[in-house]
Amino acid sequence: MVKVLVLLLLYTSAARAAFRFANYYGDHMVLQRAPAQANIWGYVDECAAVNITFNSATISATVTPDGGTECRWIATLPATDAVTPFTITATSLQGTITLADVLFGDVWVCSGQSNMQFTVPQAFNASEEEALADKYPNIRLFTAALMASDTPVEELLAVEQPWSVASAKTVGGGNWTYFSASCWFYGRNIYDVVQYPIGLVDTDWGGTPVEAWSSPDALAKCGKYTSSRKADGKAPSPDQPSVLWNAMIYPLLNMTIKGAVWYQGEANAGDPSTYNCTFPAMIDDWRGKWKNASQHTSSLFPFGFVQLAAYGSDNSSSFSPGFPVIRWAQTADYGFVPNPRLRAVFMAVAMDLGDPSSPFGSIHPRDKQDVGLRLALAGRAIAYGDSEVYFTGPLATTATMSTDMQEVVVEYTSLAGSEVELRYSYGFELGCSDATWLDATATAADSNKVMVGVPACAAGAMPTALRYCWRSDPCSFKLCPVYSGDLPSPPFQMNLT
Repeated sequence: MVKVLVLLLLYTSAARAAFRFANYYGDHMVLQRAPAQANIWGYVDECAAVNITFNSATISATVTPDGGTECRWIATLPATDAVTPFTITATSLQGTITLADVLFGDVWVCSGQSNMQFTVPQAFNASEEEALADKYPNIRLFTAALMASDTPVEELLAVEQPWSVASAKTVGGGNWTYFSASCWFYGRNIYDVVQYPIGLVDTDWGGTPVEAWSSPDALAKCGKYTSSRKADGKAPSPDQPSVLWNAMIYPLLNMTIKGAVWYQGEANAGDPSTYNCTFPAMIDDWRGKWKNASQHTSSLFPFGFVQLAAYGSDNSSSFSPGFPVIRWAQTADYGFVPNPRLRAVFMAVAMDLGDPSSPFGSIHPRDKQDVGLRLALAGRAIAYGDSEVYFTGPLATTATMSTDMQEVVVEYTSLAGSEVELRYSYGFELGCSDATWLDATATAADSNKVMVGVPACAAGAMPTALRYCWRSDPCSFKLCPVYSGDLPSPPFQMNLT
């Protein structure tokens, strides 16, 4: 999808002022609160000295050449958790520049493809949601413009929405224009709990694969070819390797952030075989590079993501066998069970939030409120250490064949005080050694287990595996088979033990 771009600041020498802040700083912004320290940076001619005045303190910026007569300056502000607005002043021989109405809170970067780009006016109850935004002036919004680059750029090539106070107007720009619904509902739910400022930085582009958002270093870990440069000199297309990393992530690395949330995977469903490498490699790489550049962002900053929602109908031509593969790769990277490869990641399951009648296509469900809520529940647990919040449905750990081979017992890990609930008997499939999959019926649930009957494999074949909700649209009437509380269990595919 294409947003209507308001190219406020172009990354060209003609647009640069002699003395200025980098173009993703501005009035009404949120900087990262204590215990982290926030960076501010910009440009000055002739490497003139730059001093920052903030909260009665004066900080000398570090100034380094950046080619020609222009130099870059950067300063680290003292850590603060004050919730009152500040004015930050930068002074050089070339004049004085200011940032007004600056709040200190948690800064979250929101990225991915079209379901992250999907805006508040496209969601259910859009008018009511837009009006409600007026009640959240301490949430501030920023949107990067859609730009791609063959090489990393130091600041954003363009800005679509400069830092803005949340309001009906700033979240309600129009379809695919201005603010991300998933990002907004996540941030709003977090704010309702923490009650201090939240800054939301939206940088996303519809129809783009994970490779476009990954650095060459990350892709190399997965054996991926990284060149995006065209021999004819034309601008790169947004689906090429690293071009959005270069233009829409790399420029943000000097910004101190709390964490990131991600909604992507649809563009990789056509060839999902490497997603279980590229996705965790991207997370690792973002963390390492953000820490190295900003110095004050955690090397293990919280990273949340939305597991792919339902798409189409399994009885329609829109069935995509790659969707469950992507979901399983995402679940395996969850940092919990069954494969704890990453820490401080959190997930929102959305496969029961399908919307086949969505005017934007069933791949774009309108229920972003539940997406944001589930993401925020998990974020509260993982990013904010809230041990009381119920944030995930049960996660399958083993599938064990009974000694009489009449039943498979699926064991789950679930949160304390919750039990596995079997709402429907469908959704399970038994894998046979002849590579066939047979529908299997769940018969009962007991505490943290679900019992599944064993259909007969073809003559000469033996049961070898079990999978669950292995469809692009796996949950009839928006209800999945296995839950605990109100949260569904994600899909799985595992060998029998």
